[in-house]
Amino acid sequence: HILTLLAIRFSPFLPTFSATALHRITTVHNLILCLLSLIMAVDCSLSVIHRMPRHDWKLIVCFPANHTLPRGPLFFWAKFFYLSKILEFIDTLLTILSNSRSRRLTFLHMYHHATVAVICYLTLSSANSQSMIHVGAITNSSVHVIMYAYYFLCAMGKRPRWKRLVTNCQIFQFILNFLCAVVTMYYHLTTEIGCSGVGTLCFNMTFNTSLLLLFLDFRSKNYTNNMIIKDRADNQKNTFISF
Repeated sequence: HILTLLAIRFSPFLPTFSATALHRITTVHNLILCLLSLIMAVDCSLSVIHRMPRHDWKLIVCFPANHTLPRGPLFFWAKFFYLSKILEFIDTLLTILSNSRSRRLTFLHMYHHATVAVICYLTLSSANSQSMIHVGAITNSSVHVIMYAYYFLCAMGKRPRWKRLVTNCQIFQFILNFLCAVVTMYYHLTTEIGCSGVGTLCFNMTFNTSLLLLFLDFRSKNYTNNMIIKDRADNQKNTFISF
């Protein structure tokens, strides 16, 4: 995200686009990421099914340490997933170019995009395979199908009513990944061989926890407070009508 920070610093020197052109670029960008996320979620899931032996569900969350090489279709899609995180940096660039009050860069946005790319890089740079790498890729890609579909429809002028669903799915994703990581740690501590990539997994658990807290705070500020304000407005309206 260093390039993004530089783009913010030198934003007056960036090329300017008309509102129509920027709108079209944003629409195409959201559509591409929605389709890519769908492809990754489906193909990575199929790779997991093909790779896992029958009745050995432990391998879904625990790759045996020093016994699993990062090769094959599963890890191909893991690398593809990492490249998609770099492509998502365009989200930040489009937000800068839009220069809109309704679309502002937030700490959550910057922290989320930048740290996910770093975690994916650390995971793939390891000589051994990373347990849970496919779980993160599948859950995140699945959520992004919903998220970028929502953004695409908004760009098309059709704002869906399930905006809160996107945030709830993201929160569910972090909870699910954290629970799976706990199971991985259990297998790592209770089996003789242990699980691969536990060091990076611990860092990932910390990151997921921080994102969970940030998204819960975001949900509280953007939905709970809005519901309270709406309820108060309805009560005032009903009171006025009763008089």
